[in-house]
Amino acid sequence: MLARPHPALGWLHISPADTRRVMDRLLTERDAALEVDPTFSGVPQSFIDWTWQTWLPSHLHRYEQQVQEHLSYLNFKIAELNGDLEKAAGGILDSRDEAVDLRDRLQRELDARELPS
Repeated sequence: MLARPHPALGWLHISPADTRRVMDRLLTERDAALEVDPTFSGVPQSFIDWTWQTWLPSHLHRYEQQVQEHLSYLNFKIAELNGDLEKAAGGILDSRDEAVDLRDRLQRELDARELPS
């Protein structure tokens, strides 16, 4: 049996044994959510919380390489997004800063004129 993606951490491929345990927990949490709301669908928040607070910390040693690789990917993605934001919003931010500077300068001129009265 091949490694399968974790239901809440789709980028993390987990062993068959871990898949069984994780899916059992997911189904238990889903059943509890359905008792409260029969129309519930999706991954229960309680399962996501359990994943981050309990499961991942106790299994990190087995999946550390995948986590490191995903961190590298996220760093690359964030750098690309920052570049895209700078390209898209850089001119707008510059215009805003110029308008703020002009407003502040004009306000200072008005304030200086009103003081001697």
